[in-house]
Amino acid sequence: MLHCTTITVMGFFMINISNMIAKNCTANALATQYALRINGLLALSTLGVLRRNLDTYLLCLRHGAEYVQNTQLTDPPEKRVSAYLDVMLDCTEKSWQDFRNNLQILLLAHDEALMWAATLDRTRIIH
Repeated sequence: MLHCTTITVMGFFMINISNMIAKNCTANALATQYALRINGLLALSTLGVLRRNLDTYLLCLRHGAEYVQNTQLTDPPEKRVSAYLDVMLDCTEKSWQDFRNNLQILLLAHDEALMWAATLDRTRIIH
């Protein structure tokens, strides 16, 4: 009788160990999947940031060239400063919009990472 009890107890432990291993494998697979998704989001946002920064740089170059064409060396300093500020206003506005967009993308990636971490936490074996 003692031998049967030992087998039952060992069988119970084997089932628990199997369940723990299965849950651990699931948690590891989810963690890998979430890490790859977050990495992908950050890579896409980095490429978007680079593209937008290059667009802003080209816009500033175009506006700088426009400023050089529209002003003369003989113009009074007030007129040159006024023309420069008018031309660079678009560049500054676009740069500010790009900064806000980049910040929003980063916050979205952070929110998704928190959601995935919460999902992963629910699948953990030990709480």
